[in-house]
Amino acid sequence: MRSIEESLLRAIKKDDAKAFGALMEQTQLGGACRLGRFPLLSLMYLYRSRKLISIYEEKFLNAATYKELGEPMEISAKFASKAGKCLRLYWSETVSPLEMLLILDKTRRLKRIFPTVKTVTSSVKGRLKTIYYIKYSLSVKYEGSGIVLEKRPLSHREKKNIAVACLCIILAVAVIVGAPVATVSLMPKPIEGEATKLSHIDFSSSKVYTLKRDIALPKNYSVDKMNCTIVGEGNKLIFGKGASIGELNGKLSDMTIESSGGALFKTVAENAVIENLTVNVNADIDSKEEGAFVALTNYGTIQNIKVNVSGKLSASAPSAQVSDELTFGGIVANNISKYVAASQKVYNGNIKNCTVDYAQFELSGEASANAAFGGVAGVNDAYVRDCTVTGSIKSDTFDIAGICSVNNGLLSGNVNEAELSQTSSDTGWNPIVCGIVMNNAYAVEKCVNKGKLSSASNCEKFEVEENTDPSAAASGIAYISRSSRSSTFIKDCENYGNIDIRAEYRNVYGAGICLSSNGTIVNSKNAGAINVKSSAGFEINVGGIAALAYGDMNKCVNEGAISAEGGGEVYAGGIAAQTVSMLSYCISGGDISVIGKDVYVGGILGMSDVTSYGNYVYFGSADYCISQCKISAASTDGGPVYAGGIAGYVKEERFESASSVQYFGGCVTNSYFIGETASDISYFGSIVGVCGAKIYESNSFGSGEDLYNNFDGNYYSDDFSNAFGATVTNGDEFVAVEDKGATGASIEQIKNSAGYKLILSKFEN
Repeated sequence: MRSIEESLLRAIKKDDAKAFGALMEQTQLGGACRLGRFPLLSLMYLYRSRKLISIYEEKFLNAATYKELGEPMEISAKFASKAGKCLRLYWSETVSPLEMLLILDKTRRLKRIFPTVKTVTSSVKGRLKTIYYIKYSLSVKYEGSGIVLEKRPLSHREKKNIAVACLCIILAVAVIVGAPVATVSLMPKPIEGEATKLSHIDFSSSKVYTLKRDIALPKNYSVDKMNCTIVGEGNKLIFGKGASIGELNGKLSDMTIESSGGALFKTVAENAVIENLTVNVNADIDSKEEGAFVALTNYGTIQNIKVNVSGKLSASAPSAQVSDELTFGGIVANNISKYVAASQKVYNGNIKNCTVDYAQFELSGEASANAAFGGVAGVNDAYVRDCTVTGSIKSDTFDIAGICSVNNGLLSGNVNEAELSQTSSDTGWNPIVCGIVMNNAYAVEKCVNKGKLSSASNCEKFEVEENTDPSAAASGIAYISRSSRSSTFIKDCENYGNIDIRAEYRNVYGAGICLSSNGTIVNSKNAGAINVKSSAGFEINVGGIAALAYGDMNKCVNEGAISAEGGGEVYAGGIAAQTVSMLSYCISGGDISVIGKDVYVGGILGMSDVTSYGNYVYFGSADYCISQCKISAASTDGGPVYAGGIAGYVKEERFESASSVQYFGGCVTNSYFIGETASDISYFGSIVGVCGAKIYESNSFGSGEDLYNNFDGNYYSDDFSNAFGATVTNGDEFVAVEDKGATGASIEQIKNSAGYKLILSKFEN
């Protein structure tokens, strides 16, 4: 039986007014519900449900609050492909119908309905401005009850549609007046067995051909379908510039392919196989469409191939181009799944045991192209396993991921050894570099980054739009790991590559494993040094495992040194910079050195934040963690420095109900600090630098049998005199306090304690 979420999505996708109306009557939800981040009307826009929009648009537009249902993974993937760089605005925010229209470039409808919407909040208005700025570097104004969008030129797609329409008219006129129309058909001569020239191969047959010498496909040569099998026996198949094969239904093996850079195949079908090849690519490509060096789309099997890439790939578009993220892959652009109704089978694109080597390879892009490159795949909805990327890739305004740009499937056992670097001078671009994957919406396991990662923005000073997040970012494994599925995870992954991020007029984000994680991170390790720098008062977030942790982390280790220097707020943690999740059985041992205006730094977590969602309160916690860090921190202008051996700052929030007032804040329990610190830190505690006064005073939350301590079972080296630096009230009244929930002991005593040994035992297997 389908869930209500699946039934609603199915009705919207099919634009089935009858089924949707029955569901509305059955559930009594009206328009006041959403599937995860997406209200029903937003989904109707996303899936172009014209009938449903005509019936329900006016009714659903002014819904103010929503009952939340689950978010099917399919929606997350489709929205990610449409949102492009705007995806960073919606880690947890609702995608209102107005915002969805602007993301989809439905500006006429947006202008028409905007004055009729009575529930437009300042946050929605701010995000509308941000979306338009990210997509076009243009402004949005609000006049009276209307919205004014700064005029943009025609997009490449709009110009193309006009040109196609004109061509159709010309051809129609030609037919009417009797103009001759010539067609050319190239049909290779069918020859059995051995092939010594191209005419010997009947691509449409199911025969097996063996190459007895090198064979060339001429410039712009094309074949719609290849159903045969070609065995190379070590010979070459040479693709002239523009030569390609539409759909591969057969098999290609045991040969070397020479290519000038375009995709060899449009589609690799579900039963097709490419294996035991060497593909040499000398690229000189300027593209306005997605691309790859082997296939645009793969439903079949690509295994045991070596791709050698050199040259340059440029992604271009008109300055006001409206496009999805323009995605490229070293082997395929899209590795996806396919359901075949006739056989009732699901076929998953499978890329395994492949190597891609990049030698003097460069990426160049325009901000309007919104381009991203995955060393193996652009988008993966199926399986990419045991692949290796080597060499180096340099880019300007073109994001890079060592293995895959967007993952909605499984990445397993992949290794990036390539040095990846991006330097952009465009004021409208936020450079991103990742060792494995940019956006993960499902599973990443047993992946390793060994390559050096560099992300830099060297643009001049520019006017920062309200509610925007100009940033430069790099992370060892993933940029974002997010999905509504609880099974979304990063597991058994390691980073050994050093990470360097530089920006003057941007916020900076850096992480050894994942920059922003809503899923779980388990049994993962960072051993690479992370060096970040941002001046001009911008914010820094840097963590040995994660910069922003919204999902739990368990059995993670950071051995890499962290160095952060900025002119604004700096959040740094051996495991996480800022978190509202549980960090358990984690160990941090890398040195941490931080300079900023306001500094929040901890051996495990920099800042434990507090947030509420519905009836739930979430806060950052450290339980059964060990910090062996040497912590050095200073302020650039005498501002506060909150530093803790475990947590730098534990925030509290006041929540009121009809019957009571409660304070909630983070927890630090059963954790051990045996590291070192500088002596001139303004608020230093060997367990916690600063925490809220109310949670320190009560040291408990919950009730009855479900009563928990905020601070309990902690130990610190008796080389230090205090476990807590201070408590704080109203953000500015600091009071020194005695230790609570913490005990000073010798390092020998700590290492012989049962709790310390329990933590180490988690890493023995």
